Amino acid sequence: DEQTNLSENVHPALAAVALWGALLWLSMVEGSQASMVGLPPVDRELYRESHPIAYKICERGHKGDNLDRYLMGRQFMVLALVFVINMSGAPIADADVLN
Repeated sequence: DEQTNLSENVHPALAAVALWGALLWLSMVEGSQASMVGLPPVDRELYRESHPIAYKICERGHKGDNLDRYLMGRQFMVLALVFVINMSGAPIADADVLN
């Protein structure tokens, strides 16, 4: 019904897909940040065989200043995702949300 900023300019279905895609991506970005910050004190050999992808990610992410660079880039990604969520999900001024 074109009641958000994005759905005024494109098809409302595209705005809904953008909203849910950005929400899912944001949840993955936030979850990965919690893992990357929480795992450095844990011995990587404990999950080397049971979680090989996490092991490889942590090998690279915890080397040198990669974690700091990841966190800085993550902040920009979160900013962009929240902007997309706001554009595709926040109602416009004269929207009738509850009909």
